[in-house]
Amino acid sequence: MTNAETTWNIKQIIDWTCGYLERHGDEHPRLSAEWLLCDVMGLSRVELYVNFDRPLTADERARMRAAVMRRAAGEPLQYVTGETAFRHIVLRCEKGVLIPRPETEVLVDAALEGVDAATAAASGVPPRVLEVGCGTGCISLSIAYERKGTRVVATDLSPKAIDLATRNRDSLDLADSVDIVECDLASGVDPALMGSFAVLVSNPPYIPTDVLEHEVPAEVKDNEPELALDGGADGLDVFRRLVDLAPEALCPGGMLCCELYEGHLDEAANIVRAQEGWASVEVRQDLTGRPRILVAVRGGSLPSFSPVADDKLVRIDPANPDPDVVERVASVLRDGGVVALPTDSVYGLACAVVPDNPGHRRIFYIKKRDLRQTLPWFVSREGGLARWGSGVPDYALRLAERFWPGALTLVVRADEEIDPEYLQAADPLRPEAGATVALRAPGSDFIEALLDAVGTPLAQTSANLHGRPAAASADELDPAIIRDVDLVVDGGPALLAEASTIVDCTGPEPRVLRAGAIDPKSVLTVAGE
Repeated sequence: MTNAETTWNIKQIIDWTCGYLERHGDEHPRLSAEWLLCDVMGLSRVELYVNFDRPLTADERARMRAAVMRRAAGEPLQYVTGETAFRHIVLRCEKGVLIPRPETEVLVDAALEGVDAATAAASGVPPRVLEVGCGTGCISLSIAYERKGTRVVATDLSPKAIDLATRNRDSLDLADSVDIVECDLASGVDPALMGSFAVLVSNPPYIPTDVLEHEVPAEVKDNEPELALDGGADGLDVFRRLVDLAPEALCPGGMLCCELYEGHLDEAANIVRAQEGWASVEVRQDLTGRPRILVAVRGGSLPSFSPVADDKLVRIDPANPDPDVVERVASVLRDGGVVALPTDSVYGLACAVVPDNPGHRRIFYIKKRDLRQTLPWFVSREGGLARWGSGVPDYALRLAERFWPGALTLVVRADEEIDPEYLQAADPLRPEAGATVALRAPGSDFIEALLDAVGTPLAQTSANLHGRPAAASADELDPAIIRDVDLVVDGGPALLAEASTIVDCTGPEPRVLRAGAIDPKSVLTVAGE
């Protein structure tokens, strides 16, 4: 491997590296050799095995040589490759931040039990979770990744850990779910959140000082941060502080779960039992069968309402909308979000009408509706029908003039500029007639202001699960709706509390497709004038 003129293939490199690392004390030289080569060549381990004869380039040989030297010197594999797999995610790893361990995956299992229990108690809306000492972010990010909608606050005292966890969070696109705070324990957490967490989870420094000095392998203690390893004389220094923090941070029925040194779990359990207010204390084993995880549950019942629902809630007066609130809602819609909002009829789910908007597809997922269906649009009361309709009949113009703004939806031929994903397919018996779009200008100053702020129509439908009654107030929204949308706008009770009347205006005469808030007889009378 030292001769730059020699051609080395994958099998030769693995064999040479395995022997070299074994001579330098690597306990798993084959695994190390494969990991290092996978990282250098950008291949999976399976791809290595099916490409044994593939030669390495000069650049690959040079990088492999540097990586092997670092590993032979005792540097952990995760630092050499710069990443590690943890449960269902891949994380960056860097010196100065603790490397995630397989036993910590069991700690995540325990935390998810707490998340699931709190979610069930709140009718499907996920809870808040607090992690103390996040390191790479492996615990917090796994929870947010595996339990969508859960809101996590993660803290750490180390600026290096905060920086790395933030980059890992952003690479996993979890910035909306995980807040990362640099502080000691929870000193930097918003005081308003204290008492609202369903789970307090931590993998604190827990190795007893004497054990760290005399028993822990040099590869660990010489490379990983002492701040994340040394737990004091009995390994429980930080744990005691966590137990003191728990009653302040957790809601009734909330869970404390910690990973601790295998020899001191009984003592840790006694520390918790000595504090009043705990309903249960349990010690669990890790993947090797050693006592490793402490799980304790506070007394009382988990809340029936999740604070995460409040996190998504904004209030507005539909008749006198606050411009700042309008802009906040508009920003979510412009970014591809889905919003539950009040209309003049019932509450609706809305997204901006732009091509390839992920919010459009999400509305169908939330409603459990067939993607082949289409959504009606909210349009401006001034010019919306003329702008988005094509060949609109005179009677439809009369209906809009008489009932708009209001709870009347008009199905008309669509303007040719409208993206096909938002259109009802043409009648297969009359394809020449063109596709259709359903338009409505609701009697809501809030919706009118929102349309102006977003700059496009809004594709929308009633905010209910398929087959269930539409919500006439934010309080009536199904928890599953609240869980899946990005924002809930509470405008109080809907004025009409009844869905709009839908009229087909694509033929020579109007045809009422659905009777609703506006009397169909009045519609037909005005259309015939």
